[in-house]
Amino acid sequence: MNTLKMRRFAGAGMLAAACLSVAVWSSQASASTARAAAAAHTVKISANPSGMLKFTQSSIKTTPGKVVISFTNKSPLPHDVVLINSKNKVLGKTPIFAGGTKSFDVTLTAGKYTYYCSVPGHRAAGMQGTLTVS
Repeated sequence: MNTLKMRRFAGAGMLAAACLSVAVWSSQASASTARAAAAAHTVKISANPSGMLKFTQSSIKTTPGKVVISFTNKSPLPHDVVLINSKNKVLGKTPIFAGGTKSFDVTLTAGKYTYYCSVPGHRAAGMQGTLTVS
């Protein structure tokens, strides 16, 4: 083989190795992302379907880590769910809606959190609950 052909052959080999390396890294990153998503767990919260201004559960327990808050509203009234910590900092919320399910992701540490409906008058009427993480 002449020198030019050898250089082209070596260059093609190096390019193939680089592509393989990127493909392996990308595959590992995707697997890592999938494991992280699988590690999240879901907390389900529902509005009272009869239209009463309350959630179907006033107390929920879960474990620390990534949590998906899934809020289902089968009530004839529009509602949302807002999650706050002990310092009243909003950690996540859904939009106000009627019918269906909306969710948000949050990472929680051990402690007590409050969830409530932010539609005017709903929280004052008792539409709130406690999420305990331990």
